[in-house]
Amino acid sequence: MSELLTLPDAIDAITAAFDEGDGWDRYAWVYIRGEITSPDCRLYLSHVADEDDALIDDNGEALPAFAAQHHLRHFLEAADFVEVLFVQRRHKAESSIADFVRALDHYHRHDAFLSSV
Repeated sequence: MSELLTLPDAIDAITAAFDEGDGWDRYAWVYIRGEITSPDCRLYLSHVADEDDALIDDNGEALPAFAAQHHLRHFLEAADFVEVLFVQRRHKAESSIADFVRALDHYHRHDAFLSSV
């Protein structure tokens, strides 16, 4: 089911998929509306099959139909999103949503993990 998620909901969903062992097969990309630093941002976890039916948006970018309809943009590959979460948890086991926001924003901007700087 395609839906827009808050960051906490997206973290729970993608973490559960990887914990269940099928995250690599379930999710391909994380799309975003807004900025990860805003509490109003919304995320969409695209299923691998969603990427096969991509549409070309006004900017010439290939997006799944749901992402295009909701004016989303690429944020991170699902595997990178999860890796940022895991690295952040290794760095600080009791990470808050604010910690994840900082880590995801840093990775998105610098293609580097926050703890590596």
